Amino acid sequence: MTLEKKSPLIQGLEVVAITAIISAIGYFIDIKDPLLIHYNFSFLILWLAIVTLFYGLSMGIVMWVGFAIISSIVYIDDPIFISTLLENLFFVFLFGLFFSNLHNELDKYKIKNQYLQLRLKELTNAFFTLKISHDKLESIYIIQPASIRFVISEILESNEHSIAKESADNTLKILKKFFGVQSAMIYRVKRDSLREKFASIGNIDKKPTMSDKLISEAIIQKRAIYLDDLDDREQTDYLYAVPFLDKRDRVVAILIIENLPFLFYNKDTILKINVAFNYIWTEYKKRASLIKIQNRKKLPSIKKDRHQRQDIINFKIEVERLTNILNGYNIDSRIYAIYTKNKYLDREIRDFLYQNELFEILDQYISIKCKNRYIHFILFPFVSLPSLHSKAKSLDEELDEIESRLRVEMLEDGLKYHLSSKNFEGLRKKHISVKLFHNLLQEYDCV
Repeated sequence: MTLEKKSPLIQGLEVVAITAIISAIGYFIDIKDPLLIHYNFSFLILWLAIVTLFYGLSMGIVMWVGFAIISSIVYIDDPIFISTLLENLFFVFLFGLFFSNLHNELDKYKIKNQYLQLRLKELTNAFFTLKISHDKLESIYIIQPASIRFVISEILESNEHSIAKESADNTLKILKKFFGVQSAMIYRVKRDSLREKFASIGNIDKKPTMSDKLISEAIIQKRAIYLDDLDDREQTDYLYAVPFLDKRDRVVAILIIENLPFLFYNKDTILKINVAFNYIWTEYKKRASLIKIQNRKKLPSIKKDRHQRQDIINFKIEVERLTNILNGYNIDSRIYAIYTKNKYLDREIRDFLYQNELFEILDQYISIKCKNRYIHFILFPFVSLPSLHSKAKSLDEELDEIESRLRVEMLEDGLKYHLSSKNFEGLRKKHISVKLFHNLLQEYDCV
């Protein structure tokens, strides 16, 4: 490394020129001693030191060779001629070694400095990218602060969904409110073709047809189709199509989104729209079926002991629906199970859970008896394991308090009921994913 990056040829010419200039100046000072080697101060070593430390060992040797040629002409009869040249050559190598070590260290620090500058630049860019991403996410969630549970509960509270048109109209209003959907429609599908329109929002220029690639692919493939899924984007006028399938795996309705703001067009929003639409439409179908059954004039007599209660049937339907959502969209739901053999403790738990303020509109609770076991199931839709932690902790604390209080009361009244501490069966609590509900029923001997 030198102060100036020059080719060796140019550096050699510069050193030769400097050598000639020094010799010429010395010739004018003392014609008999142009290199000034007989003076008290060794100017020859000074020049060699400057050039070697500035250019390096190779250029120092070039200057030494130049001085050696001049010395062989001027100092041929001088007895110290050879010793002086060898002494100067030794110092040239010494200065060259110092030059190499010094610049090796300088190169290391230069490389380290360049690396640190590069890392600083990368980290700066990463910081600003992260900040921009954070600001964008923050803006999205400020504009769209709703969770799936909140959106669905809003729809379920707003209307009973007695007819398809009313259900579709309320669904689109909620999608516009929480997900910024500007123009969309819900159509009835029969025999893989579009029929009448249930509802729509926004300014939609023309009626959708099966010739639209996005719609036809969604109905044929029976899954949600995005604009990005199509190879030729000129074949569609829409962004997103979500079909709804009945229990026979037939498409009976489809949600078609034409316009969505750029900030909302992301996987998170699309997934929420997909799940919300399918969940809500399933709820409408379930309610419509129940209303249809209730409106029949003649119903066959049903013995209660041979059939399950309606709340248990609804609970199992909801578990199945949420299991399908878990398998399709990887959105988990949890079931909190409470098991005891003590009927008094069972009664206290029922009273507590029926009026519990921790539950929301989507949460469902049932209590069943399997042989000598009293079992309570609480369903928390769209709640993952970490999200359930606080609720489960609160429930555990309340149930432990009920169990402790009842244990004391029963032991105090033990003579009346002929009970001892061994007669009191405690609680067993656990929470699982909805997909393991059947395994839990088997564990409790309920199937």
